Amino acid sequence: MSMAVQTSYGFGFPKGVAGGLYDLSAHEVSTRQAEGDGISFGMGVVVGTNKGIDVAVPTSAATSEDFEGVVVHNSVMVEMDMDGKAFIGSRRTIGCLHHGKVWVKTGASAVPEYKEKVYMITSGDEAGYFTTSNDTASKVEVGAVFLGETDNGIANAEFYSGTLPVVSNKEA
Repeated sequence: MSMAVQTSYGFGFPKGVAGGLYDLSAHEVSTRQAEGDGISFGMGVVVGTNKGIDVAVPTSAATSEDFEGVVVHNSVMVEMDMDGKAFIGSRRTIGCLHHGKVWVKTGASAVPEYKEKVYMITSGDEAGYFTTSNDTASKVEVGAVFLGETDNGIANAEFYSGTLPVVSNKEA
């Protein structure tokens, strides 16, 4: 008697999860409070109204100095909406990675290469997502480099505290 066995599957999974740590190397995550709606895991946030306490989605006025970090997927419990998106409500406590390796959300036009500089998009529907120098979106440099290519809208990146070391010959 023969049995049918499924040997191939029609779907794949990305290598990581937005906001997930890439590995367990040295990293720093600070506790912050979400200011307003629209913040989600794996996106970049800027200093909010109360510096050192609140973080917000970047606006077109954001600068590199306003960058506070990447929202990490840690102990925050959220549910997905009907579109499969997980957003963190206003005033929720979140973890914000300042330096270390993490999976970040990438803009639709981002085509990262290994050790290419990371920029945070500061306006439009992709505000807070990360991209490359070739993207025409409004963006600011955030002291990080990509560690690989985009995979299902996310990519791994390493964020540095202080100044960015020289690792790429690409021009902004």
